[in-house]
Amino acid sequence: MKPRTIVFDLDGTLVDTAPDLAAVANAMLAERAAPPLAADVARVTAGQGVRAMMGAGLTAAGLPLPEEDEWPAIIDDFIARYVARIAESSRPFKGMPEVLETLLQRGHTLAVCTNKRRDLAEELLRALNMVKPFAAIVGGACVDVRKPHPKPLLHAIELAGGEVSTSLFIGDSTADIEAARAAGVPSVLAAWGYLHQPPEAYGATHIAHAPRDLLAL
Repeated sequence: MKPRTIVFDLDGTLVDTAPDLAAVANAMLAERAAPPLAADVARVTAGQGVRAMMGAGLTAAGLPLPEEDEWPAIIDDFIARYVARIAESSRPFKGMPEVLETLLQRGHTLAVCTNKRRDLAEELLRALNMVKPFAAIVGGACVDVRKPHPKPLLHAIELAGGEVSTSLFIGDSTADIEAARAAGVPSVLAAWGYLHQPPEAYGATHIAHAPRDLLAL
C-alpha cells in the first residue's frame, strides 16, 4: 500500500465500546422496568446512538418510546453516565494498536471520523492511550451533517492534510460505507465490528475480517 490518508470510524472499528454503552443503556432501561438488551442487540446498536439503544430496549419490552421532546433529557442523562465510565470496559480491538503503529511506520497518515461527539471521542481515545496516532479527529458536531453524508469524511481527510484520491475509509456500518462511496473514497468494511448483515451486503471496496488484515491491503 502506497502512503495514503487512512481514516477510521471509532465505535466498532477502532474500539469495542459496546460493553460500556450497553451498561449505561441497561441501567436506564432498568429504571423504566425494561429488561437488559440482548447481547447481540447491544452490539448492533452500540454505534447507532442513544435513541437506537434505548429504543431497541423499550420496544423489546413492549414499552412506549419517549415523546420527541423527552429525548434531549434522556440523551443528556445517558451521556453523563457514559462519561463517568467511558473506558471502564471498552478496549481497542485485538491487534489494533499494533496495526496503527505499523501503518504509521509505513508512512501513512491516520485520522478518525465518527458520529460520536468529538469531545467524547477524544476522551475515550485518551483514556485508552490512542490519541497520538491520529492527525485529525472529526466528531458528529464538527460539521453540520453526519455520516452517511460524505462531508465529515472529507473534512477529516482535509484536516489530516490528505487528498481524496489517496485516501481510504475503514468502518463497520452502512453509514460508513455510504459516506465513503459518496466521497469517492475506497472503503474497507471492518467485519470484526457491529455488523447487522453479512459482510458482502455492505458493498464495501474491501472486507477485512481482523485488524491485521488491513496491513495486506
